[in-house]
Amino acid sequence: MAAGRATATTTGAKVKDDPVRQQLIQALFADSSSSNSETMLTYIKIFEEEKASKDIKVIPTKKGGSADRTKMLSKPRYLCMTVKANGKVRLHKVKKTSATSYHIGRTWHLDEIKSIENVDARRWTVIINRPYAWVTDIPEQKSDFLMMLLKVLRSNLKRLPTLINIDESALNTQFNVAREAALPPTLRNHRAAPIPGMLPNISGGSGNTLGGGSFVQDFENRLSIQTERMKRAVPTMGSGPTTGGASPRSDRGVAGPGSAGPKIMEDNEPLDEIALMNLEELLYDMDLASSEDGVALETRLMNELSALELANVYSIIESDDRIKDVMNELDKGIEELDDMDNWLFMYRQELDSMGDDIRQIESQNRGLQVQTSNQASLLRELENLLTSITIPERVLDVLKRESLEKDQGIRNLEDASAEIQDVLLSKYDEDVAGMSAVRGRMEHYSIHCSNFANRFSEFLKSKVQYQADLLLNDKQRSLSKGFVVMFGYEPIERYFIAYRGLIVWLREMDPRRFTDLQMLYVNNMNRLYRKEIKEFFNVLTTHHVAKLEKPDDSEFVFGSTYHGGLIARGGTAIRESLSSPSDLTGKIPWRKRSTREIHDPSAIKHAGGGTLYESSRRVEVGADEKLAVDDAFSQALLIVTSVAVREQNYLSDLFTLSKMMSMRMFIDDRPLYGDLETKRKPNLDLKSSKRLAQLMGIMFDGLSVELNNFAEAGVKNENVQCVGMLISVERTQKDFAESDQVHLSTMLAQLHTKLVGMFEKYVEEQLKFIEEARHKTKRKGVLPFMRIFPRYAERMEALLEGNEDTEARKLITGSYDKLIRMMFESTEAVAKETVDFDDKEQGSHVVNIENMHHFVSELRQRKVTAHLETYVKYAKSSYESHLETYVRGVVRRSLLKLLDFFDGVEGLVKTKASEDVGFHLTYNKQALKKVVSQYPSSVVRKDLASLYKKVEKHFSSEEEEGLLQVAWRNIQEEFIRQHERFSRLIRECYPDAGVQMEFSMNELLAIFSEIAKSHH
Repeated sequence: MAAGRATATTTGAKVKDDPVRQQLIQALFADSSSSNSETMLTYIKIFEEEKASKDIKVIPTKKGGSADRTKMLSKPRYLCMTVKANGKVRLHKVKKTSATSYHIGRTWHLDEIKSIENVDARRWTVIINRPYAWVTDIPEQKSDFLMMLLKVLRSNLKRLPTLINIDESALNTQFNVAREAALPPTLRNHRAAPIPGMLPNISGGSGNTLGGGSFVQDFENRLSIQTERMKRAVPTMGSGPTTGGASPRSDRGVAGPGSAGPKIMEDNEPLDEIALMNLEELLYDMDLASSEDGVALETRLMNELSALELANVYSIIESDDRIKDVMNELDKGIEELDDMDNWLFMYRQELDSMGDDIRQIESQNRGLQVQTSNQASLLRELENLLTSITIPERVLDVLKRESLEKDQGIRNLEDASAEIQDVLLSKYDEDVAGMSAVRGRMEHYSIHCSNFANRFSEFLKSKVQYQADLLLNDKQRSLSKGFVVMFGYEPIERYFIAYRGLIVWLREMDPRRFTDLQMLYVNNMNRLYRKEIKEFFNVLTTHHVAKLEKPDDSEFVFGSTYHGGLIARGGTAIRESLSSPSDLTGKIPWRKRSTREIHDPSAIKHAGGGTLYESSRRVEVGADEKLAVDDAFSQALLIVTSVAVREQNYLSDLFTLSKMMSMRMFIDDRPLYGDLETKRKPNLDLKSSKRLAQLMGIMFDGLSVELNNFAEAGVKNENVQCVGMLISVERTQKDFAESDQVHLSTMLAQLHTKLVGMFEKYVEEQLKFIEEARHKTKRKGVLPFMRIFPRYAERMEALLEGNEDTEARKLITGSYDKLIRMMFESTEAVAKETVDFDDKEQGSHVVNIENMHHFVSELRQRKVTAHLETYVKYAKSSYESHLETYVRGVVRRSLLKLLDFFDGVEGLVKTKASEDVGFHLTYNKQALKKVVSQYPSSVVRKDLASLYKKVEKHFSSEEEEGLLQVAWRNIQEEFIRQHERFSRLIRECYPDAGVQMEFSMNELLAIFSEIAKSHH
């Protein structure tokens, strides 16, 4: 007891001597008043590696032959183990922030530790939420801390964490050796157990979750050892390295408590030589080698100590006589306990057997209960299943016998068919569907369903055939002169729309019969439409399309001019054939008409023997009225497309192609049968849209043929009519651009392509005719194609009025460019090859002047220059250029000598002074007098009269009579300009010659006036 008290007292004193421990307690765990207060059990200084042992760098150095020293580059921390008032133990990782202040960085409970790995003497790894790699300065401190941590873990956890490379027995032995070394010399040979009452109870109660006071004392003992080691390990900071005969051994040290981070581990002072000698003698006396391994030595000592203790115990037992009696009584007690254990074993076996029987009975009872419950549930499900798939006989009787002619019968059949459809299309799992009762019922109802589908489809087929034959043989549905109509089909529409619901049912239950019914309806309607469309176009073409004769066609078709013989008929014939623009408007009707609709569906009207319904469409034309091709085509196209739109809408509603639905959906939300005239939006279902276009293609397979034939016939009658028809097609395409009329859009696109090809072919033919005109027309006056083009442009612009945003506009503008370029090239070629003038050059100018003037004046008179302004400007520029050249040429012929003389004078003035010109040999005063004297007023008068006759001969074209006055006025202006130039040069260059023109300006003006009066 005295030894134990002495040990405790010594331990407590050493704990208090640890300054780092006191600083940690004072900074973090001094408050003991609150319920959350903690008491620190132990601590250890560690260096934490940043990345799993990668930041610890060992740097070897040599100093005076001493052993290697190391530097550990990492973060210094303190790992503290504490216990709370409720007995819970926690680990804290503490960082030192200043000389005496600390901060808790992380806190962990014991159950958070996953594994502990002992890496080497100073390194160890703990996995909590992630791996932590720690290094200690002194290996013994690490071993002591691990030993304490393992004891705490065993006392508080049911399951230890994974221990890797940790030998607990070695740790315990090492700790005991260290504890013996820490005791005073007087107590080292006494192994007294710690006394619980000697140290305060840190748990705060009479009990302790860590195992009582002995456990705490054990901790205190370990702390004392640890403190003693730390005191010995702290190096003397001011001392330098040893010299000379220093011992090769050195202790490892750690950084002082006040350090802010890891320090370089310095060598300690050498051990005292006397202490070493004493140690060697002691080992020799005990027959132990000093070179023997420390662990082996410790193990050997512990074994000898254990043997000594066993011998002491055995000696005590042998020396007491009462031990034999105690041992005998113990043997008897053991035998009785063995008997009791055998009886208990047999009793337990009986109880186990009875428990197995009871559990088996309970299991059987539960199985019977589950089986009974399952059978009851199965019976209910079967009853519900049979009820759900059972169809009353009255429903089957309705499908078999109900009339298809009456409205009420149709409603009854819709309800009955929906009921049988619900049963047959119900989804069952594989086991239910395979039941014989279910399979038998389904087969029975399928037979009834098939029989009704066959009865219904055959009924509709016969009715479709009957209605189509009835309308085909209706004599009142015939056309005549003045009565061009596409008849409606309201009787068929009203009759078959009543069966729409049953058709929906047929599509779901028998797709093959549904498809057959579709094709039968479409084929019979195709017979009706093919007959009536053909008759419609025949009557329209035969009686109401104007057929124009060739002189009228020649007004705006280049080719007919050369093939109609107009050139051979001469100028008079040409004047007779050409009309003014107002006459042309009267001859060619450009008026666009609308169709006449019948708005009284209840009353049947008779007009020309035909029967008209609301959906009938009639061409607005009188009995003897003729329509232009494009007007007739426009009305016909509007009529047939409106009929096709109505038929597609009806076809979509009758067969429910735009919206997929079941019979039950149809009955619950019956679609309205409404407007068939309005174009509908595109269908999102591509499959249904494609199917609808396919059916429309079959029903109206003759429509495209008739439209193409009509267009070809119209173009043969009047070529330019392809433009009007093209515009009608483009307007109709715009109307159907955002609709579901796929078939009509495709047909119109094909027709549009055909008409564009016709027009392009027509333009190529006109270009060829213009090219041929170079060799077939006379080289004088306005060329034929120059006469034709303004009327052609007027005709095209009239057709395009109000249709500027169409492709036809681009085609016509493109044709202008091709035709005008060819016309201008041909005009230049004809002008160069002219032989109808005395002077070929003047003849070329005359041809260009007349044709360009006619081109510009005619286009402006007809007000069609909006899209031809570029070519008009070019023609006007060409006209002015040729007129100016022509005037200068004829004036030069009349004043040749004067012009040559004064042109030379002007040339000298540019290089010499005006006064020096009179001294030039060729242009002196005598030469001036000579050339001026050759042009007296009488000669000029005679020359001008002859010149007028020549100009009059040049501009003798009957179409361009005004050009003579224009050309003569320009000649007069040129004479005046030259007279003024001559007089100015005489004044400037010959001031003292006393010479002037033989004819004055007044005489010149009088001569021109006389000539003008004599020809009017």
